[in-house]
Amino acid sequence: MGQAVAAVCQTSSTSSRGNVYELPASPRRSGAIMAKAQRKAKDRWKSKAWYSLHAPAMFNYAVMAWTPADSPEAVTGRVAEVSLDRLSGDFSQKNYIVRFRVGEVRGPNAFTSYDGHRLTSDYKRALTRRRNTRIDCNFTLTTTDDVRLRLKPILVVDNRIRGSQEKLLRAQTTALVIKTISGLSLVEGLKRIYSGELARELAKDLRTIYLTRRVEIAKIEMLSPAKLMDVPPSEEELERILTEEETEDGDDDETDAEVVNYESLTVPELKELLKAQGLPVSGKKAELVERLSSAGSNEEEE
Repeated sequence: MGQAVAAVCQTSSTSSRGNVYELPASPRRSGAIMAKAQRKAKDRWKSKAWYSLHAPAMFNYAVMAWTPADSPEAVTGRVAEVSLDRLSGDFSQKNYIVRFRVGEVRGPNAFTSYDGHRLTSDYKRALTRRRNTRIDCNFTLTTTDDVRLRLKPILVVDNRIRGSQEKLLRAQTTALVIKTISGLSLVEGLKRIYSGELARELAKDLRTIYLTRRVEIAKIEMLSPAKLMDVPPSEEELERILTEEETEDGDDDETDAEVVNYESLTVPELKELLKAQGLPVSGKKAELVERLSSAGSNEEEE
């Protein structure tokens, strides 16, 4: 009898290979550890507050995004990127990704300064085609308000050109951009760039050397960002500015007064707009632009 009991005990405590089975951890203990970890995670998020990220004064302190942080000091220095058309309301500016850096926090509001821009990679790829020539430029300049910038324009020519012509186009572009932007403040220079006015001036001046199909400022880097921080408005002033901006946006939507620069759009973008309006999408770019412009003028007459 005793031998049988011993055999049963031995069978239950060892495997067929002689390995000893270990009892699992206590469910009560493992559950307590998991509950403690969950409490810690919840406590960490409970201590955070949400801060609204405001664009600089040139964009009327528009709210771009929100970010959580344990303290205002943790928000300072954070970077936000946003498509320019979200701030300007101009669909033709959707290819610019603008970068902002938080410089000061007041209460739940984090105020940013301009930190440069870049073109979307899809748009840059669409600019160049087979048998085209792309010319990249890279130089620095200083604006009238003592802000140092690094600009990287790109030129696109429809044909393969000689190295001497490419060198002339690059030198002429560098000289013209430095002469134009150096005589303006940062805000004035950015307005010339984002409105397309600078690109049109460059294309006109470069025509004497070679006809360019596209001129774009592909990237802007800030070399002296500390000089850009505006004095943030008070809470009452900020509320007034945002309220006025919302009112103006509502009026623009009601009157449909926004004018789209179709010439600055690519052919695929023009075709998307035509499809949305139920119009034919065949033809050259000039025909697509004329078709969209005619549709817009007809809507205004009605």
